[in-house]
Amino acid sequence: MWKVFAVLYSLLVAFGMVFVGYLIATGALSRLTPVGWATVYTSFFMVLGTTIGLVAYAFNLNVPPIAVWRPFSWLAGAWALYASYTTFAKVVSVVAGSSGNAIITNILWLSFALAVNYFSWLGVWRYGRRVSAAA
Repeated sequence: MWKVFAVLYSLLVAFGMVFVGYLIATGALSRLTPVGWATVYTSFFMVLGTTIGLVAYAFNLNVPPIAVWRPFSWLAGAWALYASYTTFAKVVSVVAGSSGNAIITNILWLSFALAVNYFSWLGVWRYGRRVSAAA
């Protein structure tokens, strides 16, 4: 299960990076505030690290530096909570103005986003525990 999740997460990250690169290249993100840009760059760092940790856990690899992964798992947990909160807030604001099938669709997307955030954190956390126990 972890190998499939790691591969799908990696593909999703690659698609997201290409999409954000396209938005930057076309100037669609030109009106972002400095806080918005900080969020974009922090997202890039956290998602890239989470992807590396997930792939390392799923395929039983050891990615140096080993001592970084245990603290990074806690950062990834905090980031997953932040991403889950912002996703939840966006869905609640959309649901407030929606009705019918749109509410069900939004709840399904929220459930999917929360599951991805949880399992991505769990994979990195397990990898951090495994490499810290082996060291």
